[in-house]
Amino acid sequence: MARVALVNPQLTTSTWNAPLDRGADNVSIRHALAQLSACLKRAGHQVVLLDLRLMSGWEEFEEAVRRSAPDVLGVTAHTCEAVPSLECLRRARAVRPGLRTVAGGIHPSMFPAEYLGSGLVDHVLKGEGEVSFPRLCEDPSRFAAESWGETPVLDELPYEDRELWPDFARRLKVPWWGKHLPTPIMDFLAQRGCPWQCAFCCGPGEQNLYTKPKKGDETRRLPAVRSRSPDHVLGEMVELHGRYPYRGVIFHDDQFLLNPEWVDRFCAAMERHGMAQRGIKFWAAIRADMVCRYPDRLRHLKEVGLHILSIGFESFSDRMLRWMKKGTTCEINLQAAETCRKLGIQIYANVILGTPYSDGKWYPEDDLASLWALERVNPEIRSVSFFSPIPGSPFYEWYERAGLMVLDGETDGQRYPDRAKMKGVDYDFLNRMRGSPTSMEWGIRPDLWSLPHRRAKGLLREGHSAEGRKALRTAMRSAVSDLGGDFWRLRRSLKTYLRSLLP
Repeated sequence: MARVALVNPQLTTSTWNAPLDRGADNVSIRHALAQLSACLKRAGHQVVLLDLRLMSGWEEFEEAVRRSAPDVLGVTAHTCEAVPSLECLRRARAVRPGLRTVAGGIHPSMFPAEYLGSGLVDHVLKGEGEVSFPRLCEDPSRFAAESWGETPVLDELPYEDRELWPDFARRLKVPWWGKHLPTPIMDFLAQRGCPWQCAFCCGPGEQNLYTKPKKGDETRRLPAVRSRSPDHVLGEMVELHGRYPYRGVIFHDDQFLLNPEWVDRFCAAMERHGMAQRGIKFWAAIRADMVCRYPDRLRHLKEVGLHILSIGFESFSDRMLRWMKKGTTCEINLQAAETCRKLGIQIYANVILGTPYSDGKWYPEDDLASLWALERVNPEIRSVSFFSPIPGSPFYEWYERAGLMVLDGETDGQRYPDRAKMKGVDYDFLNRMRGSPTSMEWGIRPDLWSLPHRRAKGLLREGHSAEGRKALRTAMRSAVSDLGGDFWRLRRSLKTYLRSLLP
């Protein structure tokens, strides 16, 4: 059997010697590698982890390759990790000539030629690798340079090999969400894929990752969105609780409420195993429209431990939601927030700023509408990102054709609001609106009265009082037009702000 090195090239969203008290990307294990490790070990292979976050630099990485002497090196990569993943392969080959290398994950699956054309990769294993990768490590001659992994039956997979990370027990004690979720915290994956077609999201891209061959035509692939059975999920939860008595849980699934009947069985299994009685609280993600359609399911989830709900509001501008093909409205977003408030569920609000519209122009009023709505919703955690087109999404092709993307080759597809992503977007304005990041999330604390439309401020400062007043009223009226005419609620603050600007 083979000695296999699994590489986590996570330098874009994390760093060398990643401190565990600096955000979730530094703390969370790489679940794809944990699952692969369990499958490799079940097949009799030896596994070693090469996680760049645990190392001090490239010299230590090269020494780790030299010391572990793997027969096969496998690297996974998101789009924003393409550059460091290829650098890992280059350095590994330099240290250990003849090393067999395999690339997998969503980016190599969608762009296999990028890896095979580098001359650094022997195989690109597209899709899911739990079944096929152990077989490739045993007999590489059975696999072409580019091939699809066999689609696994999720309940037949072993539980993840979390102890592949030598400091796993210490990671559990880190307060990912501060006071919002009790520690220790264990995170899980119960489902794979997302059936919705949001134009901005990697969900459509994931439908190129989680696939199955079409019956009668093996050359065609169809999306394979699916779930582990609730009993399989609870089996892993109970086993881990016996070894690590955690109190908080994070479910990383794109959408936890895909199938209402699955949720019913999950809640029954949680009750049967007494997880809520143990005081376990969990975090999950559900779409706003699903919250509105299934409030009874949400209430049941609350009863078995749902404590904080991540909702992808994305925008509170109806025209922007239509452009994003989100399938929701501002009214639905607000109704979902109200449902959570009535049930006593905390809200983790996701909003995207800086998205140019269908005419290629960015309109600040769309983002102002979202920020004002967040003030109304008042979520416990505000997660704000700058729009960045992701390969595999419909928006990526559209904005690429329009020539609007700002690409640097290293952070492409990364959503963090730390640099320009799109041409024509005033990021200085957005940064002032969203405020400063905290240690837990990219927070927004905007004072909408001190940060109106830039043109209005300029007019007022230049002494054009009438024009400035009109421009400011227009900007603020546009910003809240999607919220049911709340402009008049702002009138007093608007007058106060105007007086502060006028000589």
